[in-house]
Amino acid sequence: MTFFPKHGALRRGSIAITLALTAGLSLCQTATAADTLPANLVEKAQAYALSLVGGQKIGGSVTILGVNGGHELEALRAAWRPFEEATGIRIDYNATTDFHAVLQTRVAAGDPPDLASFNSINAVHRYMKRGDLKDLNQLIGKDAIDGHFDPGLLATVSDSKGLYGLWTELSGNVLWYNAHLYDGPTENVTAEQFDAWTKKFSKTGTAPWCYADERGPASGYVGLTWIETYLLKHYGPDVVNELSAGKRAWSSDEVRAAFEAYGKLVEDPSMVAGGAIAAMSTPAIRIGAGLFSDPPQCAVMQWGVFAGGLTTVIYPKIQMIKDLNFMPVPSEPQYAKYETYGGTVTMAFKDTPQVRAFLKYLASTDGQRLVAAAGIWNVSNTDVGADAYSNPVLSKVRSTLLTKDTTLVALPHQVADASVVQAAIRGVVNYAMDPSTLDQVLSSIDDAVASSKG
Repeated sequence: MTFFPKHGALRRGSIAITLALTAGLSLCQTATAADTLPANLVEKAQAYALSLVGGQKIGGSVTILGVNGGHELEALRAAWRPFEEATGIRIDYNATTDFHAVLQTRVAAGDPPDLASFNSINAVHRYMKRGDLKDLNQLIGKDAIDGHFDPGLLATVSDSKGLYGLWTELSGNVLWYNAHLYDGPTENVTAEQFDAWTKKFSKTGTAPWCYADERGPASGYVGLTWIETYLLKHYGPDVVNELSAGKRAWSSDEVRAAFEAYGKLVEDPSMVAGGAIAAMSTPAIRIGAGLFSDPPQCAVMQWGVFAGGLTTVIYPKIQMIKDLNFMPVPSEPQYAKYETYGGTVTMAFKDTPQVRAFLKYLASTDGQRLVAAAGIWNVSNTDVGADAYSNPVLSKVRSTLLTKDTTLVALPHQVADASVVQAAIRGVVNYAMDPSTLDQVLSSIDDAVASSKG
């Protein structure tokens, strides 16, 4: 059973990052939202929704506080529309770019939304500890959850008393590559095999790695994700979970080794196009720049599933899978079935018949198949197979990363206190620009962890 820490906080700036990234992904879809949802799936979802309210429209509304807007919100509304039409329940979605502040203010004022949806594990734990959240096992029943969701996901938003978050959309961390340039192995790739390829390829005069990490005060986030993923893939989930829980020091040998592996890449222009200065001065949303330039400047990049969509914005003529493909991040063989993830988790602050019905719909296979068909996200319900996705990238993610024998693991930055995350991303930038500061960087993150414990 994977252990997931029970405290921490994501920085507020991640909201804007999430919006930008999902916008990038949506531009590369082969099918989109409301007008293309399969009629047979819509009909099944309507029938299921009607069964949730005893066959009669009950009316009323459900309020949701979230961060989606534009095309992404249109896709969600399309997936929810069969529920609204069948039940008469109106879904009032309020988007904000300052999620934590708005939610905190409303909860403190005694006026929380019915539901709140965000990509923050720690937010669930914060309100769970305060007693503000409803136990979803009580609201919708364990039979709607157990066996339908990855146990690791459930563990992140549970305590000994109940379940306090419902995972819906997911996004993993993968290795993208130019399919015409990358000539290394692509199936069950070990860290040793991939490292050998990067060293060989670097001698061609083209750097193997694309990497960009400028985001103003959030610079260093891509590098931190790379380091934490390296830690998982080389040292396993126990080390990652201990770091997340504050039971392992950032100055430990394993974390130091992960930082040093990152440093060997970013400090070497033969490994990373342009070296550290170029990487830290190029906006992160342009991480794929150079993959398809003439001539190419790099061959691979490591980040979320959404990074492929960002790259198609730069190179609109390329085709997913055919030109730009991906594979799981190479690892030590014993850790190949552990994967990182991010996504949307929904919390319930109120218990009404409308809320219960809508949460059951959100968790259901019928409801989540519509989200999958919209072509923007992977969904968390494990009964939704690869054939449900209109987007070939998401279909491949489902069949390669979200398999029954894969364990999903939260990375430290997803659960750590905001001050720890800030110290870590600042440390990544400092180390990239001056490798001699590694001791100071790791010590400063340890200090932030100690301060967060009060």
